[in-house]
Amino acid sequence: MKKAVVFLTIIFFANLAGLYFRFDSQTVWFDRSAHFAGGLFTAMFMAAFLKEYFPGKSKFKNAVVLAGAVMLIGVLWELAEFIASQVLIEPIYNWLRIRTYFIGDLADTINDLFMDLSGAALFSFVFLKNRSSNDVEHR
Repeated sequence: MKKAVVFLTIIFFANLAGLYFRFDSQTVWFDRSAHFAGGLFTAMFMAAFLKEYFPGKSKFKNAVVLAGAVMLIGVLWELAEFIASQVLIEPIYNWLRIRTYFIGDLADTINDLFMDLSGAALFSFVFLKNRSSNDVEHR
C-alpha cells in the first residue's frame, strides 16, 4: 500500500506541474499517461485496502471489485475537475497569474475514465492473475 501511496503522490504533483506548464492542454500523452498510471496505482492501493472484502478466491470478482473502486475514484476525480474549472480558474489567475485548464469536453472525460479503467485492468491482470486474494497485501 505504501508504494501505491508514493506513486499516487508523485502523479498528483506531476499533474500540478502539468497544469502550471500547460502540458495537459497541449499534449495528449501527458493526460492519458497520468490517468493510466493513476488507475493502475489506485487499483494497487484499493487491492491492499479492500483485501478482506474480496469475495473468496475468485480472481474475476476481485478484478471487478477493483475496477469498480477505481471507476468510483475516477468519476469523483472528474467531478473535482469540473468543480475546480467552475471555481478556481479565475482566483488562480488573479492571484498567481497562471492560466489553468482543469477539464475538457465529454470526449476528454470519457477518455480519462477509459484510461483509469485500463490502468486498473493492467494491475488486475498482472498482479491478480497468479495470486490468491490474500497475497495482494504484499504488493
